[in-house]
Amino acid sequence: MKGLHKICRLLFPIVLFSFCLNAWSQSSAYPDIEPLFVANEAATYTADELFQTALLYSECQPNSENWNRCINLFEKIKAQIITPQTMALSEEERGKTILKLLYEVCLSRYSALQTKVDVAIQTGEYNCVSSAILYMALAKAAGLQIKGQKTSEHAFCSVYIPVEKSGQSKKIDVETTNPYGFNPGSKEAVMHENEIKGYYIVPKTYYSNRKEVTDSLFAGLIAGNLCSYYLDHDDYNSAVPLGAARYLAVSNQKNSATQDVRKEFDILAANYVNIIPESAAAFLDTVNWFCSFIDRWGVTTFLQTNMDNAINNFLVLTYEEQDFDLAYDGWLQSKKYVSANKIQSYEEMLVDTLVISTVEALPPEEQLSYITKLLEEDPAAAQNQLLTSTAARNRLGLHLENVWLGILNNYINNREYKTGYEVSLRALEQLPKSSRIKTMQKNFYNNCIAIIHNEFAGLANSGKYSEAKEVLEQGLAVYPEDKTLKNDMSLLLKRMQ
Repeated sequence: MKGLHKICRLLFPIVLFSFCLNAWSQSSAYPDIEPLFVANEAATYTADELFQTALLYSECQPNSENWNRCINLFEKIKAQIITPQTMALSEEERGKTILKLLYEVCLSRYSALQTKVDVAIQTGEYNCVSSAILYMALAKAAGLQIKGQKTSEHAFCSVYIPVEKSGQSKKIDVETTNPYGFNPGSKEAVMHENEIKGYYIVPKTYYSNRKEVTDSLFAGLIAGNLCSYYLDHDDYNSAVPLGAARYLAVSNQKNSATQDVRKEFDILAANYVNIIPESAAAFLDTVNWFCSFIDRWGVTTFLQTNMDNAINNFLVLTYEEQDFDLAYDGWLQSKKYVSANKIQSYEEMLVDTLVISTVEALPPEEQLSYITKLLEEDPAAAQNQLLTSTAARNRLGLHLENVWLGILNNYINNREYKTGYEVSLRALEQLPKSSRIKTMQKNFYNNCIAIIHNEFAGLANSGKYSEAKEVLEQGLAVYPEDKTLKNDMSLLLKRMQ
């Protein structure tokens, strides 16, 4: 049983003869989130129910020519195997005989990817899943108590043989990938070791972490393998409806194997929504599909994580395309699907997109005017809901600060310290708590004072006291409380006495 490459495996049962075939040949731009068929939800099947369920998971349409041919073949094989002579054997011998006869009349060649029972019964080509299900169906027809076993890499069966007088049963494993696989390791298996080498040899590691599962879960291993194949070939239109059918059939069974099925189903949808899109608009359509998937099947922790990532990726794309209108429309559609702890950061991303798409192309003064107008607008009357958010308004304030810093940096680069200082005062009136603007204001101020002081010092040192005094008086008229200029004036007046 080959594991899913991008996701894990899937398994399901069917509501016998209650098929609701949604799209056996339907094609769509997006995968159908409804199940391909509705399967029997019973945990235990009869022989015929198991075989027919397996046909469904093999994507064999009921009452089709292929379906009817497979049913007829199964009945013929049953008739050859379930004979009076076989039924007269002890249950243990019966189980052993059925496996050998199955190889004589049907199975002939192992193929790792051949998981479909319709192909196995018609061509003899099989893998662990298709051979195990065929054996299980025949064993059930022969009256044996049998259960499916699955691991992450393999599938096989266990037959329960009643022990007389004890009221208990002896459990015997059946490795269906070779005709001598009844009770592996038994004396007979050892005796036929050379013959067994002619068949596929299952690595011992494939038997670890085994789980005994219901018939419905076991039959669904076929769908799990097919979904794995479709996933490798990016065929989500085939994988998702089949995965939906598998999960629906076992969704009421509360066990770890069912949890595995749900995880594997979720991975199908998550992989699809993580396909790299051609554009933000195209990706929004995919995100909307993912939202409909969650609406239909419910949210899990795994799906929630992928939904959050999908919204993040959508917002990144809209930022790169500078398309705020699309970003905002998409946000309104998907916000209710986002984790509460992600909303603030996504609102900040929206503000970034708003700024880059509508503001950054404007001259700095117009940028200030545009952002200021947005911030001064009454949140209750804002044109869009985004600006009613505290996080969004704070982010917009950060952009306002960055515009001011850009303006002030230009004055620094041009050494226009006096003008820069005056402009920084305007900036602080609007953003009085900005530590970065306060730092720039201080730098402007210090440079302004340094220029006045140096001019004063040059004149004073040349004995031009009157001119030096005039420089200080002009400086103190602008910066009356500056200690450096006051000290310079005090020293100059002493020298002039």
